[in-house]
Amino acid sequence: MTKNIEVLLKYYWTLSSTGYPAEKAEVLPPRLRRTRLYSAVRDISLRNIMQDKVEFTSLMAIMAARMVHLSRIPLIGFVRPEYYMQFALSAVRERMVTCQSRGITGDRILLQGIYNLALAEWLAQRFEVSLMHVRAAKLLLPLVNLDSPMDSFIAQGITIVDKLIAAETGELPEFPLMFDPGPLEENRKRLICEELSAFASGRFEPMHYPQSSAPDASKLTDAIISHQVDYLADASTIMDFSLGEGFERALAANIIYPSLAFILRDLLDVLTMAKYVWRTPNATLDDADWMCKRARAICYRLLALRANIPFPEFSMWSAKTEALRIALVLVMLRCTNRMSFRSAQPNMRHLQRTLYGIDTTWDTLDTRSDPIANPVDTSVQVSQTNALPTSVSHSNTASSSVSPGTPSSISHDSSGAPYHENALLLWTLMTGHFASQGEPEELWFLMRAAYVAEHHMKLTGYEDLKEFMGKYLYSKTQQATSLMTVAMHMSS
Repeated sequence: MTKNIEVLLKYYWTLSSTGYPAEKAEVLPPRLRRTRLYSAVRDISLRNIMQDKVEFTSLMAIMAARMVHLSRIPLIGFVRPEYYMQFALSAVRERMVTCQSRGITGDRILLQGIYNLALAEWLAQRFEVSLMHVRAAKLLLPLVNLDSPMDSFIAQGITIVDKLIAAETGELPEFPLMFDPGPLEENRKRLICEELSAFASGRFEPMHYPQSSAPDASKLTDAIISHQVDYLADASTIMDFSLGEGFERALAANIIYPSLAFILRDLLDVLTMAKYVWRTPNATLDDADWMCKRARAICYRLLALRANIPFPEFSMWSAKTEALRIALVLVMLRCTNRMSFRSAQPNMRHLQRTLYGIDTTWDTLDTRSDPIANPVDTSVQVSQTNALPTSVSHSNTASSSVSPGTPSSISHDSSGAPYHENALLLWTLMTGHFASQGEPEELWFLMRAAYVAEHHMKLTGYEDLKEFMGKYLYSKTQQATSLMTVAMHMSS
């Protein structure tokens, strides 16, 4: 065994002891963590790689690519990941020839080799090559037995790689929705809601856990998690009972496109379960398992929804729906995947492009702000608005003829209370600002978020902004800097 291989195997052991790299099981409350969730898969893999060339070379390709491209561990004096990828590709081709000589399409070992190559190429950000392997794996997926832990692990892994490619490239997933546990059983949901009400009212003391430490990429064990902001690192302290109330009111006001509203309702059920998992002592392992699987399924549905938002006859509504979809994708990817920091930038930039023309008001009567009916040169738009004063030049959007609080931008929820549609715009801009911190686009989101907060939502400072965001989806610790920055740019 060479020194290179020894290093990669130690890295794999550390990785597998924490969990599958695309999931976040380690951020669950300690009592609900499946500490040996992947032990069986790891043990099988370590046995198999000593006996099969495909499994050995493809696993080394993944570990080398992950060390370099995600954990940022320098391989000084070591061969590059591409070296192992070429060996793995040759081994997979040999296996294909062997299968053909036996008169079969393929087997589990061939499928795992192709999956490993897809993951390694995605890690290296060669998306077209990775997608080619995903398509090949899709043809072989019917061969696996999903009741087998190893086969199920491979099948889920392939669909996760497919989702990650879609998240970074903006393309639609290749696979249909799989491994969705479905909606929560109604009686169980009702019981959970009743218990949460008791905890929220103060009749019972909510659970509190020590806050997780921030990820540190300089250490091998910490590098398993994203070296960027981990949205759930502080889950124990941010799971306030008020989260999601703003979305519930928006749904009751019937201002969200039905397909997206359907997904959002399911997302709020997951949020309810997250509160139950983190703030009460009564959640079970099955509750936590449902929450994680359902959240990943919702993330997939948000990515796939893009194909169903054409309706050009309501193009302004289309732009609003797409902007809200992207903002939800940004949040859900951070909540369900350790590697979401890579997809944050392309989705944030897509969000900025989508918001052109509707970036300072979501008043449905202002047709001049419709980016589809009235296209503009976005390159000129950016140059004109990158240094916005308090007046915010609106990207030629929020017209002076529409005053803040005009009735056309206000709907009513089921209780008859008014709901301002620009609340969704503000949450979308704040989510975009959080994702753009340190990037050239930060100022663009900053000025517009401050304008909408002050002029449309009548917020006056940091405390108002924090209270507003606390009714949607956000992290009061991870996004604190973003909120303070926006608040400082509000003139009042």
